[in-house]
Amino acid sequence: MIVDARQRSALKALNGVLVMARSMAYEGKSDELAVVLDTAEYLPLLMLDPVDRTEEFRGHLLDLAARFPRFEWALTRFDAPEE
Repeated sequence: MIVDARQRSALKALNGVLVMARSMAYEGKSDELAVVLDTAEYLPLLMLDPVDRTEEFRGHLLDLAARFPRFEWALTRFDAPEE
């Protein structure tokens, strides 16, 4: 699970990952896209886990941003204060 205070941010981050993945698909970066989608498919499972996985969720976003800087946007969306 993601702590309640971070639920909206987690969904915004996941949306960011998918938006950037679509961009990579249009650019024809299929090998990189496969790595991104491996992460994207795992993030919702962390959200559904009954155990707090907030830091693990953030860690996956951090790893993605380190490997592909364009994904810093998704990390920023997760770290942004709730509205």
